Amino acid sequence: MKPILPVLKENPRYVQFKISSKQTLSAKDAQAAVLSGCKKFLGELGVAKAGIQFMKYDTKSQSGVLKTNSKMLNETKAALALIKEVKGKKATVSAEKVSGILRKI
Repeated sequence: MKPILPVLKENPRYVQFKISSKQTLSAKDAQAAVLSGCKKFLGELGVAKAGIQFMKYDTKSQSGVLKTNSKMLNETKAALALIKEVKGKKATVSAEKVSGILRKI
């Protein structure tokens, strides 16, 4: 069986996001809020096409990293911008930085 050519592989992008909220959120709450917000905007099929994965989250700085497909990067950033509340409280999520390598974020 031949390996997949590099041209045919999907290129991952890592999006660093920051949650601005008065309350501190645990990693579990942040993951649920971000993934449900993306699912609300993109739908089940869109989330599957984008390959969105929650990578890590820091509770002190309230920032984290998502993994997504390079072709769906703009849609993922738009889905993050449309999140207006987390756990019933007002909050905003903004995409801070995008990189092709996790180490650079």
